[in-house]
Amino acid sequence: MEILKDEKESFYSAYKDLDKQFNTHRDSSYQYLVHFSRRMSEPIHRWFYYQEGYYPQLVLNIFGHLNIQSRETLVLDPFTGSGTTLLAAKQLGMKSTGFEINPFSAFMSEVKTRNYTQEDLKAVKEFKLPSYIPIPDIYKQYELKIIRNLFDEVKLQKIELLKKEIAKIDNARAKDLLFFALLSILERVSNYRKGGNGLKKKRVNKDLDPFEEFERKVHEINEDLEVAVTGPEPTVVNDSCLNISNYSIQNVGVSLFSPPYANCFDPFEVYKMELWLGNFVASYSDLRRKRRMALASNLNVNLSRIIDHSHRTDLLNRITDYLYHQRLWDVRIPRMLDVYFHEMHTLLKSLYERTTNGGFCVIVIGNSAYGNLAIPTDIILSQIGEKANFKVKEIIIARNNETSSQQHKKLGNLLEYLRESVVVLAK
Repeated sequence: MEILKDEKESFYSAYKDLDKQFNTHRDSSYQYLVHFSRRMSEPIHRWFYYQEGYYPQLVLNIFGHLNIQSRETLVLDPFTGSGTTLLAAKQLGMKSTGFEINPFSAFMSEVKTRNYTQEDLKAVKEFKLPSYIPIPDIYKQYELKIIRNLFDEVKLQKIELLKKEIAKIDNARAKDLLFFALLSILERVSNYRKGGNGLKKKRVNKDLDPFEEFERKVHEINEDLEVAVTGPEPTVVNDSCLNISNYSIQNVGVSLFSPPYANCFDPFEVYKMELWLGNFVASYSDLRRKRRMALASNLNVNLSRIIDHSHRTDLLNRITDYLYHQRLWDVRIPRMLDVYFHEMHTLLKSLYERTTNGGFCVIVIGNSAYGNLAIPTDIILSQIGEKANFKVKEIIIARNNETSSQQHKKLGNLLEYLRESVVVLAK
């Protein structure tokens, strides 16, 4: 069912009124900071391309904008991802804690944010490549159905030989660094690449040798760590941030994070190569259990969770009611959005309780569209933030998303709301 023109104008008018209420404004200095691509030349950040991440300068800009200077400030990231916020806090001399439900991402964040001794680095440098010895029935070691498509037999054998050799290392931190180096080259030596909401066969597949790529990555890591800044080591918790009440976290000065966007993107699907070969999951049942515990930003989570209506706003009610009457590509989308905002409200209430007076909660978020309607997630999170007792300081528009000519036609004025923003809440 096509959204009617006057109905579209009504949504647009409502969004505009809320933009005024929440001091929404554009700041072009954030345009290139809300996505990952520019940080691939940055030491440590360049170790792994994490497509949902943001540029580390974003953290510094926000801290400067909010005049956050004290080294006594506790920084919290409920969706740690690749560890950008934690690493920035560490380099500023601030204590930090991060939650991450994806075990591979949690491992990556921990490895990237540690302090390493010269003894650790020496153990990494002294690592010797194993000799190539064919491993019989290599594919049978994995339940992963597409393992034969992902890796040629010899490449997978070399990956397994590296895993076995790394496991022999006594120095635990050196072992983790080497293992992460191996995981970070998997996509390069694979027949597939990350694309959209999963893995896609490479159009041009370079015949890269795992041993050579591993050595190159280890050299890169050593090069960065030789000049790395030491600071307070962050605490990384491999758990859902919705379980934050199980942990003794108080006196948070600023929470700065980018939650999964409500765009049906499933990080467990995109990073399944690293999850399976890193032994973070060993079976499909294990994978299903982990992904169903994640925030309800996609359709693979458990959408039958019991929720109340405490998060509901007039705008959210209106949007979900509209979507329930549309022919969507999946009828569960309105339910997904309802659960998503309920869980974000639950999180914001927990964060408010743990934030010091004068502290902030900063959310980097992107809006989405369903049923030819732009979903202004930044505005709805601001409303939900108010329900959690925060005050909305501002919404900073960082950039508008690139869209197709077809979307231009279908969304009309609402296209303006396909944007990425920084929502600033204050206590």
